[in-house]
Amino acid sequence: MTELLVTTAVYDGGQRVSLHFADQDRQALIVVLSHRAGLAVTDERVLPAVAALGATSCGADTAQDGRRL
Repeated sequence: MTELLVTTAVYDGGQRVSLHFADQDRQALIVVLSHRAGLAVTDERVLPAVAALGATSCGADTAQDGRRL
């Protein structure tokens, strides 16, 4: 799952990628930031692929500092 998220962020073409791990309610919380502004929220195939890997919740959004997955 982490590999898919990081690969997606790398393909965004930014200069760097941030990866954040935490625990929340006895589950792993993984957030990846692409650091490339102006992108669409995400490719329609990414979130279903994350869910298929067993994620109980997944999402994406964009901000001035890039796309978050």
